[in-house]
Amino acid sequence: MLLMNELKTNLIFMGEFTYPHGMAPTKRIEHILKTMRGFPNVTVRVLLQRQSRKDNKNLTGVHEGTPYETVMGDLLRFKMLAALPMLYYKTILALRRHFQPRDKNIIYYYGIVGLDNIVPLYYARLLGYRIIFDIVEDFDIAGSISQSFFHRVKTLLLTFFSKNIPHLASGIIVISSHLERKYSDYILRGIPLLLRPISVDMSCYQDKSFQKKSQISLFYAGSFGKKDGLPVLLDAFDMLAGKYPNINLELSGGGDHEAMSYFYKRMNKSPYKDRIKYLGYLVETEYYRILCRPNIIPCMTRIDFGFANAGFPFKLGEFLASGKPVIASLVSDIDRFLVNRHNAMVVKPGNSEEIVEATEFLLNNPEAAAIIGQRGREVAASHFDYRVLGDKLYSFLERL
Repeated sequence: MLLMNELKTNLIFMGEFTYPHGMAPTKRIEHILKTMRGFPNVTVRVLLQRQSRKDNKNLTGVHEGTPYETVMGDLLRFKMLAALPMLYYKTILALRRHFQPRDKNIIYYYGIVGLDNIVPLYYARLLGYRIIFDIVEDFDIAGSISQSFFHRVKTLLLTFFSKNIPHLASGIIVISSHLERKYSDYILRGIPLLLRPISVDMSCYQDKSFQKKSQISLFYAGSFGKKDGLPVLLDAFDMLAGKYPNINLELSGGGDHEAMSYFYKRMNKSPYKDRIKYLGYLVETEYYRILCRPNIIPCMTRIDFGFANAGFPFKLGEFLASGKPVIASLVSDIDRFLVNRHNAMVVKPGNSEEIVEATEFLLNNPEAAAIIGQRGREVAASHFDYRVLGDKLYSFLERL
């Protein structure tokens, strides 16, 4: 750990994630919370403006030593618009209540400036908070990922309000090289920039190598959006299932109504749909149990899509940490860490045939598959373990 200075840091996490339970955004924040709790001069709390009780029954409480509260629950879409003045007011009151005049006060905001947060964030800046934006997506190129009216309006608003980031930010954290390049000119404005890739808690995954069993499952977990290329994975599975009666496909996660309707239609068209298992949203213990099975081939598939190349798939770190050979589409910063047939099976995005070829290689070369999986785990431990990333983040916050 780094040496501590005498100034205490009051660190408040806000943004577009659910807490204490949720998917990739929640995991990213939770890993940072675990890191920051290790520094005695840092106090942490989570302050969410809104989240649904469908995600977390208890909207206020303490989770693993971190106090959290939700300003207003169940404010989705048009409900949020109707309650916007009250949301602003209650968020401002909470920010004022948690401000510590004698400490360094930092807001770690996951996401960018939007309609729901712009007024409270400007108030926080005036009050004396330093604001860090953790940006994991490029909303300037997000318009084509969904045809829904709500998505288009949301994207336009985020693009418009994000122009305020230079006036609010004391620092920027990004998840990919694409975003690092996009925000590089902020450095000239005196706003520091940190590239923090995906993170993983290695202790959650048993070190079990891949083994060729009587039944093999391709496994996908995460979002079901357009960029994720699930139809491509389903096409590959259909080709494999016709040749290998012991191959199954298991999927967990989900998406919006549009994405899920498309997924179900495509799945039901498969002649091998009886060997496709949609597991829904898995609790952590069940998710870890599946990844620790020796007969799993995790698939981090994407299509060649601008939005997919802008971010960095969070599940990749978890898949690699499992010690299983991962099939990964070559998007974003994948080639900075992975080499085909060395520490992963790297395939062209949107190419079903290469997914088939990669799977067949693993099936026909189980010893090589086990070695690839172990090398992938080493990549996760060296580059993505949240403990490895912790000191860099702490130093970044200390420099503000």
